[in-house]
Amino acid sequence: MSKIKQVGANLWQGPTRRGITPQFKRTEHAINHYPNGESLIHETLQPGDKKLPLMFKSKETEDLGEVFEGSSAGGHEGYLDMRVDSVANRGEGFYMMGVIGLLFWWSFESFVLSYLSDPQLRDISIYSGYAFFIIGALVCLFRTLHTPVRFHKGNQEVYVWHKKILYRIPWDECEISVQVAKRNLGLKGSQDGYQLTLWLNPKHAINKDLTGQKHVPLNLFHNMEHHTPLYAYWEYVRRYMTGDKPIYIEMSKEARKPGFNVEMAKREGYPKTIFMFITMLPFAFLFKPEKIALLSPFKEKWPEEVHEWTGERCNWH
Repeated sequence: MSKIKQVGANLWQGPTRRGITPQFKRTEHAINHYPNGESLIHETLQPGDKKLPLMFKSKETEDLGEVFEGSSAGGHEGYLDMRVDSVANRGEGFYMMGVIGLLFWWSFESFVLSYLSDPQLRDISIYSGYAFFIIGALVCLFRTLHTPVRFHKGNQEVYVWHKKILYRIPWDECEISVQVAKRNLGLKGSQDGYQLTLWLNPKHAINKDLTGQKHVPLNLFHNMEHHTPLYAYWEYVRRYMTGDKPIYIEMSKEARKPGFNVEMAKREGYPKTIFMFITMLPFAFLFKPEKIALLSPFKEKWPEEVHEWTGERCNWH
């Protein structure tokens, strides 16, 4: 049952969590400029630098360090790279194909395929199915990593490279909102969902004339059932770009991705560290697939213009 309730002719409220009660509306701007704007209900966060009354469990969490650890591709002097949903939430496809898919096929093998009279056909069917789900899971995990969104505090600009279009967006013209994104569950009805969207205005496209086209939605982050992570993501970005405090940021010397810890190996010894690395790797695949996905060799790179605007070359994901 949906927890998002319509409380007015043009007002829907989400459940209150951590001090935030989402207020969703249909807007004329969305109807005129966004795809499917007539049916879109959302809460606008930017323009306006909307400050949120987030309530925290403890003082230690007020700086939103969890957002940085979960979604940032790296902190730098003057700019911040934040991963998009297709990178930050990559584990979903992996679980669907690699866990649920394999369990389904194992059940299908046990109750259907095992009764086939032709042993050759049975074996081919069984192993083909397992291969399909395993390959599908790996493709979901290691498909191309898209560039993050670059929030440049010094220039007060946002840089986006999306579907071969480069956008250079002044911060005060950014269009960011949380929209209702329910998922159909068939006979069970629908499940509440929320999506933090950056709406790419065609006038900010640098390398192509998009005059007359509607805005392009870029999914920054989504979550089923809980809206708090989306508002926390926004609040982190807002604090960074406006200089508001408190905020946790780590100046990164290298890309934030998993790897073999050389410093630990020097301290604890290489045999012990290698053993721990090999032992923990399967658990990382199972419980932190979005981190393992960062090892994908397939990565988009920023156009040269972005390196010029940024003042340095960085293609971290």
